Amino acid sequence: MLEVKDLSKTYKDVQALNHVHLTLKEGVYALLGPNGSGKSTLMNLICQQLKPTTGKILWNQQEISKLGHDYYKILGYAPQLQGLYEEMSGLRFLTYMALLKDIPKKDIDAEVQRVAKLVNMQEHLTKKCRAYSGGMKQRLLVAQALLGNPQLLLFDEPTAGLDPKERVSLRKVFAKLSKHHILLIATHVVSDVETIAEEIIFLKKGEVVNIGCVNALFEEYHQSSLEDVYLELFGDDEDV
Repeated sequence: MLEVKDLSKTYKDVQALNHVHLTLKEGVYALLGPNGSGKSTLMNLICQQLKPTTGKILWNQQEISKLGHDYYKILGYAPQLQGLYEEMSGLRFLTYMALLKDIPKKDIDAEVQRVAKLVNMQEHLTKKCRAYSGGMKQRLLVAQALLGNPQLLLFDEPTAGLDPKERVSLRKVFAKLSKHHILLIATHVVSDVETIAEEIIFLKKGEVVNIGCVNALFEEYHQSSLEDVYLELFGDDEDV
C-alpha cells in the first residue's frame, strides 16, 4: 500500500503541490489534470527524485525515505518520453537497466525477453535506439519499468507517440498487471484509463479536486464519458 500524507511541494513562490492525501492499493489509478497541475511533481516525489516541502510518503506504513535501496526494488518508473542512449541497442539498454536494478545476471536474458514481449518489442531489440520511432522508444521505457516485476509502477504519459493499436495493447498489459500491482498513470489521453482505472484522481493547481471510480464520477457530474467529466472540471483552463 502506498500512502501520501499531507504532501506539499513549493518551488520558490510556486506551490506545485498543496496538501495532497492519497491511499493506493492494488489496481490502476489514473492521474488527470491540465499542464501545470502537479502530476509530474507528484510522480517525482514518489520516485524520490524530489524531496517534499512538507508531508510524507509511506510504503506499507514505512516512510520511503527510510527504506533506502530496498525501495527501488519495488518501484518501476517510466518517465515522459526523453532521450535514450541513442547508440545502444534496445537489448543493451534493457540489459543495462536490469543490471542497475540488481537483477541476478543469470536471470537478465529471460527477464529482458519477458518485458520486451509484454510491449511487443522483442523483434526490435537488436536495433539501435536512434533508429526507433517515438512510439518504439516509449514502449522501451515502459519495458524497463517492468524489469524485476516491481510492485509499484508509475507511468508518466505512457502512450505518448503510440498509435491506436499500440495503445490498446498497452492498456491490456496495464489491466493484467493491476491484479497484483499498484499502477499510477498520469495521462492526457482519458480513453486510455476510462475502462481500466480503479479510481480517477483529478489534480488542478497542485490540489486534488476530486477522486472517485468512473461510475461514481458519471453520476456526480451527470455525464456518460470520462472525457466529458474532465472537460467539466478543466474546460475553462486555457491549455485544455
